[in-house]
Amino acid sequence: MRPARSELIHKILLALDKQPSSIYDILYSLTNYSDPRRTRLPKLLKSMEEEGLVTSALQPGPLGPYRRVYELGPEAESNMMYNLKNSLETIFHFYDAYRRANPQKLYDFPNKIQKKRPDGKILFAAFPSMTSDDVEIVREILISSGQPSLSVLGPHQILTKTGIKYEHIGDDATNIAVDSKTFSEIYFNGVPDHDELDNVLSECKRVMVRRGVLKINVPFAYFEDPVKPAIGEFIQVTAANLFPELGIVEGKKVKEALENYFPKNGVCETSLGEVVFWAVKS
Repeated sequence: MRPARSELIHKILLALDKQPSSIYDILYSLTNYSDPRRTRLPKLLKSMEEEGLVTSALQPGPLGPYRRVYELGPEAESNMMYNLKNSLETIFHFYDAYRRANPQKLYDFPNKIQKKRPDGKILFAAFPSMTSDDVEIVREILISSGQPSLSVLGPHQILTKTGIKYEHIGDDATNIAVDSKTFSEIYFNGVPDHDELDNVLSECKRVMVRRGVLKINVPFAYFEDPVKPAIGEFIQVTAANLFPELGIVEGKKVKEALENYFPKNGVCETSLGEVVFWAVKS
């Protein structure tokens, strides 16, 4: 099977990341790969050079004749970062399937939120965007809450053909376009950008009624600081700091931000190891 262009580029960049190489060195590093024919690789390398993925120069060979040697170009790092993000996203996809097949809790948190919210309007938002999974969450919220008034913040196109009744109130979680003391419950699936978290929590407190509840569901959270350069710690830190849109968060930071605005707060956990941060407005 002939390898896809993007996959072959990925393999070449990984080889060049180890050391600058001639075309013959690159071919040798790809011997276990299904096609790169010599007639194809020069054309691909020329295209990669035009895209800034590699650079090349003629250098003396070990036996005398000059040869063209390739090394990483200015755009190589961003390309490899893109592949790293896709790889982590794939890992989390299969990890989620694994934990659904083997449900268990990871932390010793209390099982339930300690305060029951009053009945009233509900606000829902998903970060970084709403998916089909969020639609099912919205349905569950409405069923468990007796079909209250629902408002949605952020992108909502996926909801338009579901038959769910709701009001869209804008896209800015730091400036929610409603009066103060409007919502009895705010439900976030995912966490806003860390740089905006304080402003979002302050705005949530403004629009919540007294004894209103804020719940933030996070699919992947960790609470222990990494202490060794193991692969698990690498995945945690890399995903949380470089690709927050993938859903991994540093739980301690979210908890500390929550405590600044809501003295009554806590953390609980679902049977699948998802973490729910909660807070009650005094």
